[in-house]
Amino acid sequence: MNIKMLALAAGLFPVMANASNFAAYGSAGTNGFGLGAGTTINEKFGARLGFSTFKINADQQDANGSYGVDFKLMTISGLADYYPWAGKFRATAGAVYNGNKATITAQPTSGNTYTFDGTTYNSSEVGAFSGEMTFNSIAPYLGIGWGNPAAQDKKWGMTMDIGILFQGSPKVKNSVTCGAVVITAGGCAGLQSNVAAGAAQLETDLKDFKYMPVVNVGISYRF
Repeated sequence: MNIKMLALAAGLFPVMANASNFAAYGSAGTNGFGLGAGTTINEKFGARLGFSTFKINADQQDANGSYGVDFKLMTISGLADYYPWAGKFRATAGAVYNGNKATITAQPTSGNTYTFDGTTYNSSEVGAFSGEMTFNSIAPYLGIGWGNPAAQDKKWGMTMDIGILFQGSPKVKNSVTCGAVVITAGGCAGLQSNVAAGAAQLETDLKDFKYMPVVNVGISYRF
């Protein structure tokens, strides 16, 4: 885990441990299924630590060949809540350790072809191919929400968060090993160059996807 996220957690844990109100909550939403803990510092301020994750594995077949696709969401958040009217509505800011990523692995099958940067290769020419898309490991978060998990007037409660994770433009890294013989013009070096060019082009195409919308709902319990 990034050292900055460890420092954030280390700073928030003593605040929670010394607080008179402490709550745990579970949530589900656009960043997966999560668990968290929260506290109120006073009637207008609170703090939360949370962990969310979700993973999908799938096989894909298209005109470019067969692929195994893994999509993983994983975030660890340290959040500060502000309740301007000392009620349920809150504004939230914080930092998130962002482990969201997508990976793709070619599954060469006889008769398939693979296209990299406009050049098509037979399956026998591609020994192995993999690609990974990642984002900034530390991402700021801003949002609003409803519900105070550690409020003294209840044991059980509902929570909701709506916000934006500023995770930066995607970073794409592709790698390929050549088959025994690459007969397409350019040979093995050409294949590797085309794979690298494809990764660069994908980064350019996705450069504006810097923000991840966050919508979560959950149930909390105050101890």
